[in-house]
Amino acid sequence: MNPTPRFVLAGLASLCLAAPGAADVDGGPNVTRLGKTVMRWRDDSVQVVVGYRHAQAHLDRKWILLDIGLTVWSGKPVEVFREDVWLVMPDGRRLPMPSQRRMAEGIPDLRRMLNEARVQRDPLNGYFPGAVREERLGFFAVPGEEIVFDKVAVNSRTLASGDIYFESPKAAWEPGIYTFVIENRDVHVRLPLTLGIDVPLERVR
Repeated sequence: MNPTPRFVLAGLASLCLAAPGAADVDGGPNVTRLGKTVMRWRDDSVQVVVGYRHAQAHLDRKWILLDIGLTVWSGKPVEVFREDVWLVMPDGRRLPMPSQRRMAEGIPDLRRMLNEARVQRDPLNGYFPGAVREERLGFFAVPGEEIVFDKVAVNSRTLASGDIYFESPKAAWEPGIYTFVIENRDVHVRLPLTLGIDVPLERVR
């Protein structure tokens, strides 16, 4: 058997140290790999599905796009604010979700990026059979075309879906295990994403 690459071990270590409770994700029942670039978090409160096929194909760029679906699995409705969402990098650094203004300045060819993503997406809606109404996850928008919101509210009959963006502190994204986080009083999501590495989830756990 080949030894585990050093960068995978580093990613595993950073995932455990990245944020309170992050280590609990790896061995628990909340995380499921639904496809090569689709991961799901489901607990007693919410279900979150993240598709990252476009990001996986463009780690050489400064900006990446993640495709998000969010609904309440059971219980009361929840609200998620912009500041509740961030990405933990393989080295443990916390990367906040940027503002709409910063995204618009950083991705002047956003329409091109969205056209690329349209043909590189994994369909996520099928993972939310209980949702009868879909709304846009409005943290970001093409400038001048749609309204931007700083929060989203969902219940068990509503699916909020859309794209969110992150900017690398460097010119590109290093391969490793990143952790997608939503954290507030009602939501505690920590979802590992294997960007740039082909590691079965069993190796991540």
